[in-house]
Amino acid sequence: MQELRQIAASKDADLVLARQGARHEIYILRDVSLPIPRHREIAEGTAKTLIKAAKGA
Repeated sequence: MQELRQIAASKDADLVLARQGARHEIYILRDVSLPIPRHREIAEGTAKTLIKAAKGA
């Protein structure tokens, strides 16, 4: 989550919590929707995918 905030700051954009689901929280970075799982640890592949999507926003 910290890295996603840093990416948002580098793009002068806000990382906004759009809604909360049962197992995920949906954040919006510009026009990209980022579903973040509600777990203490997120799988490495999932984290890389989220970071890649955030960098492409």
